[in-house]
Order: sequence, then structure tokens, then C-alpha cells
Amino acid sequence: MNLHHLAIFHAIAETGSISAAALRVHVSQPALSRELKVFEARLGVVLFERQSRGMRMTEPGKVLHTYSTRLFAVADSAQAAMRDFADARAGQLSIGASNTIGTYVLPRYIAEFRKAFPQVGISLFVGNTEQVAQGVADLRFTVGFIEGPIRVEGVTTKAFSRDELIPVVGAEHPLATRKRAAPTDINGLPLLMREHGSGTRELIADLLQALGVQTGSIVEFGNTEALKQAAIHGGGIAWLPTISVTRDLEEGTLVRLPVKALALQRPLSIIRREGAWQAPAMEAFLEMVR
Repeated sequence: MNLHHLAIFHAIAETGSISAAALRVHVSQPALSRELKVFEARLGVVLFERQSRGMRMTEPGKVLHTYSTRLFAVADSAQAAMRDFADARAGQLSIGASNTIGTYVLPRYIAEFRKAFPQVGISLFVGNTEQVAQGVADLRFTVGFIEGPIRVEGVTTKAFSRDELIPVVGAEHPLATRKRAAPTDINGLPLLMREHGSGTRELIADLLQALGVQTGSIVEFGNTEALKQAAIHGGGIAWLPTISVTRDLEEGTLVRLPVKALALQRPLSIIRREGAWQAPAMEAFLEMVR
């Protein structure tokens, strides 16, 4: 069935006249009359009775009108759905984030975004930098947020903030009461680190090598909270983002080592797949984070 002819029929059925239907579909009255005749001939039925005061649907016309009403209602719904996407009111955001950002930064923004755009679905994966970067490259995540360097091709990186990693120990650690210390004072001492693939671990390893620090035994952890708890309970020296330990430092369960050289400034970055289309909803979320 020709949808153009069906649209003409529907306009006549809704308006009740050739002239009003012609205005609605933006064609001349003679052209609309010809199209209607072609449509009736193709179907083999008469759809309207021509009267002096307009058009009255026949029984076949009434049946067809029930179908055309449903069909164009679906079309209107589809158009509204696309408009919601264009206006960032609908869609699904798939986000990958490395540990600090996913745990301490994004949850607040996700909550705020959901209040402004309640129809938009959001999924958040929290892992290490390598996992997030690869997920963005593979299009499993629409966007990624990372804390360290990446070596994955096909993605673009743009910093949106900065963070500081500081060396901390538990209150009972031998270095906790020191007023001054040098980088080499931690030679051979147990260290608490993130797993391989973590951008944070890579940055710390490069720093220790540059300072000539001899690393002691290393215990690996898969997330920042586990790392912090291990440090609190005296497991060794850990490098943690300031955003994750503010309260612990105030309460004294963690102590910052007095060695400025062991602190790290790192960029927090947004990564995206090169050339990938970004939905308006995602752009709205990124603008909120920026």
C-alpha cells in the first residue's frame, strides 16, 4: 500500500473535505482529487461519498481509517522518540570509569543527571584504566573516564580535571609519627598497589624508579577501597587519591607521609572512540561533568 496515498486518505478522513486536506498535506485540490481516485482504483473500493458539504466515508473507508489512525499514531510516536533523543530526553548511556572516578566522582553527577533526564538509562562499569580504554575502543562503552595513561589505539583523550595521589600509612605504621622523611626512607618497605593494568600503578612505578626507590614486597588490590582498608590496618604504604581519604586523614586513621616528592599530580580524562557518534544525552552528561 502506497503510504503517500494513505496519508492523503487519512487527511481527508480527518478533515472531512478535499480543500482542508489539501492544505494539511500541502498539495493542490485537483492533485489531491486525482491521487484519491488512483488510490481507490488500486484498492478496488470507493472510500468516500462525494457530497455538497464535504466527504463522507463509506464502510471500506471507515475500516481503512481505523488502520490509518493506528499507523500514523505509531509514526507520530516514532517521531517523538527521535525528538527525545535529539533533545537528550531519552536513550541509554553506557559509561566506563576507572576506580577513583567511578567510585568518588561520577555517582554524584549521575544522580543529578537522572533528576534532569529521568527517561535516560545509565549503566556504569568500574574497572582499571586498561579495561575502560579497551571497552571504549570496542564500543562497549560510549564514553570512558580514566585516571592514567593509555596505550589503546582508536580513542581520543581530553583532560577535564586533575587529582592528587598521596602516600599514606595507617596510624600504627613506623613512619606515621615522622615529621620529615626522604623518598629512600621507604626502601624495602611493603607497598600496597593496584593490579597490573591500572593507570595509577603505572604512574607510581615510574615515580619510584625516577626517585631511585627500592621497592619492597607488593600486595595487589582490585579497587581503591580495599587498598585504603589495608593501609588503615597497617598493611603497608599506599598511594590514594585525596578525594578518597579526606575524612580518614581528619580522623587520624590514615597519616600522609611527609615526602612531597612521593606525591603525584595526575589528569582525569574523558576518552571516546574516534569518529563515533555521540548521542545528545551523552553530550549533556559530559557538559555537566565538565
